[in-house]
Amino acid sequence: MLQPWIYPLPLGLLLVVAGALLLWNRWRMIGGSLVAVAVVGLYLLSTPGVATALAGELERRYGPVAVDELPRADAIVILGGGVSPPARPRAVADLGRSFDRVWFGARLFRAGRAPLVIATGARPYDDEGVTAAAATRELLQQLGVPRAAVATRGGSRSTRDDALAVSAELERRGLEDVLLVTSALHMPRALATFQALNVQAWPAPTDHEVVAVARSGSWSWLPYPWAFALSNRAWHEYVGTLYYRLRGWI
Repeated sequence: MLQPWIYPLPLGLLLVVAGALLLWNRWRMIGGSLVAVAVVGLYLLSTPGVATALAGELERRYGPVAVDELPRADAIVILGGGVSPPARPRAVADLGRSFDRVWFGARLFRAGRAPLVIATGARPYDDEGVTAAAATRELLQQLGVPRAAVATRGGSRSTRDDALAVSAELERRGLEDVLLVTSALHMPRALATFQALNVQAWPAPTDHEVVAVARSGSWSWLPYPWAFALSNRAWHEYVGTLYYRLRGWI
């Protein structure tokens, strides 16, 4: 219930509302300061310079790795987020922004890096229909991964849930190490979460969003919707990491 309010836009709106109320009640200095902080903060997070700096600091920790440079492992773990299951009126699974995870996981399997793929992801639509993990399995089949080689863990709704579910699956099968496939932005928190549960995980990052060449027509000091969206995703990881540390999960 509180999670939506941790993001920049609702936080900024709360600051504007609080500032306006203070201005109305003649607390002009405090009220004006809150409004200014909200406006300046939202502006900065909407600029390519700030957005790529925030995201790039996370992505640089785990740069791209070629398939043949990764070690062989007992399993390939593909964290949910790249696929949304079918839902009316959509008849097929939707390939999300992070579908690179599924594609890269399939490449790792076809290259013989592990004999098993574990896909995670819960039902995102009020517990109706198939899980995201099951939708991922169907797409993996189309990418050349046999159905029998894919295990699904469809009850997880967070990175912590993913790690707990995968840890239990590995223990049940008597397996030890995994190649962890997720977006580079998410990898620092995901890897730390798995390692905290004593899962031997090798990072296999993908979906790098910050590239050396600037977007055509973009100015680093002008606000853009894509920059604000990238800042939101980076913000989620920073806040999530802080929360996980406070809970003792990493």
